[in-house]
Amino acid sequence: MERTAAKSRLFERDELMFPILISRHGQVALAKPKFPTRAEFETYVEAYERSGLNISVRPSAELVRHIRAATSVFTSPSLRALESLRLLDPERTPIVDAVFREEPQIIPEIAGRLPLLAWFSLTRGIGSFHPNEFNTRLAMHQRAKVAAELLTGGARQGPVALIGHGWFNRAIAGALVQSGWRRAKNHGGSGVFGRVSSEWGYSVFESGS
Repeated sequence: MERTAAKSRLFERDELMFPILISRHGQVALAKPKFPTRAEFETYVEAYERSGLNISVRPSAELVRHIRAATSVFTSPSLRALESLRLLDPERTPIVDAVFREEPQIIPEIAGRLPLLAWFSLTRGIGSFHPNEFNTRLAMHQRAKVAAELLTGGARQGPVALIGHGWFNRAIAGALVQSGWRRAKNHGGSGVFGRVSSEWGYSVFESGS
């Protein structure tokens, strides 16, 4: 009864679809190197993929309410996504699908030490713009369309939420917008990197029909 009441307060249905919420997982329990070498950055990325959640950094009460009001919640199989959902809604059984996994990092061969953010910017920049990675980009956008279709299918039955990953969340958001959804609400993050790319940040999408 409580979940049903929460749904009616938080989500308004249009003629065809309920809203879709896309959120990034919470902060990972892993120390960040300040100026790693390429090898140290690669080691960090590998450790990040295995790491769970830093439970001392809590999500907003608003995100908790949204997740608990959703009819279905999707996650990737990653530990950080699953532990994020357990923190948000311990009683929830998620729909786990590898289509929502994060896009791998493409680490350039660069000598010397760089700030951690610079390494991330380079890896994503190569994936986004380098001509040799055209097929990689194409595969990511095709996967994002499949992910968006899964979320859209769920939205025909009730409010849907995804606990996903920063970079691939952006691709899913783009696929939703291209298929006629509109971003109705943002929380957390910035306009530069995107709410769905920030820890515990989220966006709510509504059908444009």
